[in-house]
Amino acid sequence: MIGPDKHHGDSFEERRKISPAIGFGTSFAAGMAVFGLGGHWLDTKYDKEPLFTLIGIGLGLFYGAYELWKLILITNSASDETEKTKMKARKTGCDSPD
Repeated sequence: MIGPDKHHGDSFEERRKISPAIGFGTSFAAGMAVFGLGGHWLDTKYDKEPLFTLIGIGLGLFYGAYELWKLILITNSASDETEKTKMKARKTGCDSPD
């Protein structure tokens, strides 16, 4: 008989923690693809071979930096909330906020 996985809760928690990073990676790749391919399309349309492709790649990198900034803000706010919860638990005499 197959029993329940004793690490199932840990696995879920780990996946929950890395999901913002996965979202960032996906957004970064999609931004680079859209801007890079859009630049390449403009290059072929207006016969300005590397110009628009380079601009598109630059815009894709800028968009990736913006997405990274959002990830950092989300991570810091979540970490601040966790720290506040721990501080409240210490003040009330509890060992764990759970």
